[in-house]
Amino acid sequence: MEKIIFDTAPFVAGLENSFPKIYTTQDVIQEVKDSVSRHLLSLALDSGKIIILKPSRNSLETVKRKIKEVNDFSLSETDISVAAIALDSKPCVVFTDDLSLQNLLIILGINFTSVKLNKKAVVSKKFIYECKYCGYKTKYNNNTC
Repeated sequence: MEKIIFDTAPFVAGLENSFPKIYTTQDVIQEVKDSVSRHLLSLALDSGKIIILKPSRNSLETVKRKIKEVNDFSLSETDISVAAIALDSKPCVVFTDDLSLQNLLIILGINFTSVKLNKKAVVSKKFIYECKYCGYKTKYNNNTC
């Protein structure tokens, strides 16, 4: 059976009571800020439904290498931690509305589903940044040419 892994969006949507066990990271837990979501999260944590995982060093290195390959430096440490525990937990399905994270999950061969968005990433993308003044292209978003 696939493990259910949550990014922040499903906690904000109140989905933590929809599954018997949910896996996530401490980074995700810290991103849940609004009082209602924090309360529901606290109840689920107290009941033992939520398992907080720490990604392995190997999976973190793999994820960071893939991020460099596609040049998507918009991913947060939280996104990286979610992708890494998903890599450690295969087979799994990640619940996220983050399109950049979905793109990374496609590259890693990890199943995912959207939470509230009516769209999801369907093909992986490689990012190239282009200066709007001179047209110089680079794989780094450094805002200068």
